[in-house]
Amino acid sequence: MRGRFADVWCVDAEPDMTEAVRAKASAVAAAHIHTITVRAEDLPAEPDSFELIVIGNAFHRLHRALIAERAYSWLKPGGCLALCWSTSPWAGPQDWQRALDSTLRTWRNVLGAAGRVPPGWDQSRQRDPDRDVLSRAGFESAGRHEFSVEHHWTIRELAGHIRSTSFLPPQVLADRTDAFDADLTAELSRHTAKDRLTETVSFAYELVRKPALA
Repeated sequence: MRGRFADVWCVDAEPDMTEAVRAKASAVAAAHIHTITVRAEDLPAEPDSFELIVIGNAFHRLHRALIAERAYSWLKPGGCLALCWSTSPWAGPQDWQRALDSTLRTWRNVLGAAGRVPPGWDQSRQRDPDRDVLSRAGFESAGRHEFSVEHHWTIRELAGHIRSTSFLPPQVLADRTDAFDADLTAELSRHTAKDRLTETVSFAYELVRKPALA
């Protein structure tokens, strides 16, 4: 987004995530990218501050009604909120994806992290769909958009991606990080082609708009 907006705020509650963005922004001299370590619900933004708010694979983990109300306030009239979703590399049919899923399950059990994704986590969204939450906040639907992209992972990139999840972040891996990386490498190396693992990633985003002023 850095080439399309005068200012970009990158918000995450985890310091490791905002530090990763800060390092990438610095590497490309993108001084207009600002990183903020804070819960989304506590973001200190003024009304009518943004043209676009993007929430990536995370709306279900936030206080949806509160975030919808605050996003509505933070957006300028005519501004949009995009809820973005994508498939996960461990949830596919390929041999390396099944091996990855098995490895993650094993380590979640070893580290006592199996409960970090509680059963029935999506029930509240089934009872009260996102579109209804957003409509009550005043948003108008602007459509759903889907597309797919072929992506080539290295094992190191996958390890980094896993650390960005809620179920095996750095604080959960702790002093077992090196052992986890070694096990991941051993399990996935047999499936690589030219040191790459190929996946077709499906993306979707629900777009809603704050009505423009009459």
